Amino acid sequence: MRLLVLTQDFPPAIGGIETYSWELARRWADAVEELVVVCPRQRGSAAVDRAAPFPVIRTRVPCDLLALGARAAIMPIVRRRRIDAVFLAQWQPGPSLLGPRRAGRIPRLFVAAHGRELLFAPFAGAPRLQAACDRLRRDVLAGADALFPVSRYTAGLIRRIGVDHPRVVVVGNGTDPARFTPGEGAAFRARHGLGDRPLILTLGRLVARKGIDDVIRSLPALRARHPDALYAVAGGGPDRARLEGLVAELGLGDAVRFLGRLEADELVPALRACDVFVTASRDDEPDVEGFGIVFLEAGACGRPVVGTFAGGIPDAIVDGETGLLVPQADPTALAGALGRLLDDPALRRRLGAAGRRRVVEVANWDTAARRILAAMREVAAGA
Repeated sequence: MRLLVLTQDFPPAIGGIETYSWELARRWADAVEELVVVCPRQRGSAAVDRAAPFPVIRTRVPCDLLALGARAAIMPIVRRRRIDAVFLAQWQPGPSLLGPRRAGRIPRLFVAAHGRELLFAPFAGAPRLQAACDRLRRDVLAGADALFPVSRYTAGLIRRIGVDHPRVVVVGNGTDPARFTPGEGAAFRARHGLGDRPLILTLGRLVARKGIDDVIRSLPALRARHPDALYAVAGGGPDRARLEGLVAELGLGDAVRFLGRLEADELVPALRACDVFVTASRDDEPDVEGFGIVFLEAGACGRPVVGTFAGGIPDAIVDGETGLLVPQADPTALAGALGRLLDDPALRRRLGAAGRRRVVEVANWDTAARRILAAMREVAAGA
């Protein structure tokens, strides 16, 4: 197979689809006859491109215009490199490829699906324009040879927007168990002045749908049982001021620490430092949690996790085995789950060990890359 991966989102930018695109591409590079990644230019990309074990071609077409310029960007590459399959990391660059696809100039087209991009309505204020956008989205998905949603929830969104595709293969996200490993977190605690208190951690962008406010609201009940419990929030984002105001309103100044955005080399130490990892996401369409890679990262570090029945999170957490799931927007349930884990060190160890084992055996990028590539080869073989 001679494969071209086209993505709007790629390192050095940071995010779920960026990670997805990079991790799959670097594993496919050794497994196919040729692999090339095409993505928009961005500042700081030279170091990433030099380190990549495959060619990275940066287009002059900006990310937001790739839907219009994808054809001009990739068709010369398709012809020159005799590409026989194009993998879209998200549907948005697809509309301008439908013509070449129908004409047979792109022999095979595959599309991944994550969540938000299936619901996003950029022209909501202009109904006719939005209807046209919705049609293009359906046309791209319906015109693909196979679709690869990252969770059962995302597969449901594909059906919900009106695409009943005969080949939908759910392949969950993964993580890297060689990078995210168990270990001691004392140095991270010391560096950030966290002491040796029972530590609950959230790691992610500070936006309303992450439910950090629900965790904060759970703390008064939790601290009735664990008065020395500390909640650390790592990440930056527009919701910080509101969350700090809520902490002050509830008189929880000594119970919550905002650590700000961490450097990449601090992510693993942060996860090792906590006793429990929590992200209490809420469905806030179109902003939804298509999967939740961070739960796998915490599990790979041997930490028990708490999440909500939101989006694709139930595919990231095996309830009662690698962590605990609670209803969305329910601080009382959160207090109960967090308290249960802080009460029981043996349960924390058992869930953390199971989370690590699941990542090593199943929920890793090697497995995801192998499964998607096998499905694409099946299609290419006419199966």
